Amino acid sequence: MPPMRVSMEGGAVDDMEPVRMADIPATIATFTVDRLAFSLSPPMVAVVIDYDGGGRFQAEMTDVDPDEVRIGDRVEMTFRRLYTAEGIHNYFWKARPAAA
Repeated sequence: MPPMRVSMEGGAVDDMEPVRMADIPATIATFTVDRLAFSLSPPMVAVVIDYDGGGRFQAEMTDVDPDEVRIGDRVEMTFRRLYTAEGIHNYFWKARPAAA
């Protein structure tokens, strides 16, 4: 997001195709627990996830106990509220523990 203009393999330019990632499970590659950054439900757990089949994304984690997060945990994406400004709710993708 946004897609790269030039392919890393082959050098094709402006030849990317959109791929829906919202339903692709992923694995936590690394994370941090931030007790100073703003979050609707502090502390903020920031994760870098690797999608099955390729792709990496940085996201905030939700519905999790910060003491229970581990590298290698499986996650799925959920569309959640990030914050509200001047009465307008702002939403974006967050990671949550994968359903068992």
